[in-house]
Amino acid sequence: MNPYSFKKILRTGMSHAQSPLDKRRVALFNYLILFCIGTSLILGIITYILGLNLHAALCLITAISLSFSFFLNSKGKLGFSKGYFIFMGVLMIAVAVFYYAQDDRYVDAENMLYAAMAISMFLIDGTRKHFAYWLIFLCFIGLKVYMLNLQGVAYGSDYSMILVNNLVVAAILYLFLYVFRSILVKAFDRSDQQEQTLRSLLDNAPLLMALVDKEGNFILVNHNYASRFGYKRRDLIGRNRKEVLPKSILDKHEPMFQDVLSSKTQVSFLEETSLPDGSVISANGKYEPILNSDGEIESVAICVDDVTELVKAHQALKVANETKDKLFSIIAHDIKSPLNLFHSILNLNHDDVISKEQFIDYQNSLKQRLESLTGTVDELLEWARMQLGGISAYPAKVNVSAVVKENADLFHTLIQRKQIDFKIDTPSELEAWIDENHFKVAIRNLIHNAIKYTNGGGHVQIVSNQNDHETIVSIEDSGVGMTSDQIRSIIRKEIQKSKAGTDKEMGAGLGLSLSLGLLEKNNCNVSVTSEPNKGTKVEITIPKSSKG
Repeated sequence: MNPYSFKKILRTGMSHAQSPLDKRRVALFNYLILFCIGTSLILGIITYILGLNLHAALCLITAISLSFSFFLNSKGKLGFSKGYFIFMGVLMIAVAVFYYAQDDRYVDAENMLYAAMAISMFLIDGTRKHFAYWLIFLCFIGLKVYMLNLQGVAYGSDYSMILVNNLVVAAILYLFLYVFRSILVKAFDRSDQQEQTLRSLLDNAPLLMALVDKEGNFILVNHNYASRFGYKRRDLIGRNRKEVLPKSILDKHEPMFQDVLSSKTQVSFLEETSLPDGSVISANGKYEPILNSDGEIESVAICVDDVTELVKAHQALKVANETKDKLFSIIAHDIKSPLNLFHSILNLNHDDVISKEQFIDYQNSLKQRLESLTGTVDELLEWARMQLGGISAYPAKVNVSAVVKENADLFHTLIQRKQIDFKIDTPSELEAWIDENHFKVAIRNLIHNAIKYTNGGGHVQIVSNQNDHETIVSIEDSGVGMTSDQIRSIIRKEIQKSKAGTDKEMGAGLGLSLSLGLLEKNNCNVSVTSEPNKGTKVEITIPKSSKG
């Protein structure tokens, strides 16, 4: 018989029990039923071999009759099932006694009623157990008197002493069983309280915990472990981990389990795991061998911690460190370089003479570097405020055309110098629901990037339109373009490495990250399409009104 099927038989009716003690008694009752059925079948085989066919048939009828108790248990008729079991046992013993008597066989079969008396003390509750015990004893006395009369034992002292001796035995057995049952119940109660405390501790632990034997059969699991694998705790106990764990997990963990058994040392792991309930966790766990006094493995404890949030925090910290390194690079290059130029000019000796042309060159260079430095510092401050949550959006109706043209005019000189074909196709009445300052910063950065990375003679086009719910602004250029990795980095709002434009224009690499962050705060969607050496298109979708 399959061990799991055998276990299910022994658990028949246990779901109807009200307390852990009742569950143990149901399990004991099921064991008892199986034992009596087995004993009846064995006696039937023996008596059949001995040629006692009628007795063999009686044993078979007894086995079939007792098995009906399993059906009653499964239907939750536990009290009736116990009464039926005891009644059928007493009845079959009585029939056997009469059968032996008819055959002139005096084998004291009635003494088996003592077993029925003992069973009644454990299976039946309340005052009914006392009534059942002594009622069965009266049946025993009746059968004993019947057998004594058949044997021709004369009434007298011997006759009386036989009955008195049995009464004394019944009384002693009753007293012993009563005291033993009371002690056992108290012990079970204490055990249940301790078990409940242990289970409560295990269930309240934010871990997946289990204990398995050397073969991998579950001995103990906490609620977290059972629920994550889609089971109830009682359905796991006794089952093998190979029947429970998904193949993807078992394939990875079976070698670890075998390694623990062979090395008798702890095995740890940290991995991303997909659980049957659909969740994906970062699992940090270990297999811990439990050794007996001889140093042999008795069981293996499994403990798994869901460290998903910790791993995410670690990844966020890693990104923060990378961002810090990029910021230091920006400070080192884009801020220090202009300052070096200022330092060089200020270190000119009073006797050094420079021409007017040189002065104008210095002046233009200083102006350009100062503008770049001012823009870098502004972007750094805005970006830092956004990272600290210091920027809030205050959306209102904004004229898109006015903002686009105003910020495009800021780069008029650069557009002329690079001879870029710059076009704006935005209806004058077009409006959007967005924080105006945020929109200006984002449009200014995006226009600047488009011009900055477009070669001389190229084109930049800004097109705006509107549907029932959204305003769409697209900025398209014929510039150097970007790779798919660069686009993903931009969408994640990562700081970009500072890169000179096609006319050696400098920048801090913060503009795109800052722009996307501000647009996100205004419930805008941004899409970026680009190919290296073919240009880039950035499309911003903005709510048309406060209702979206």
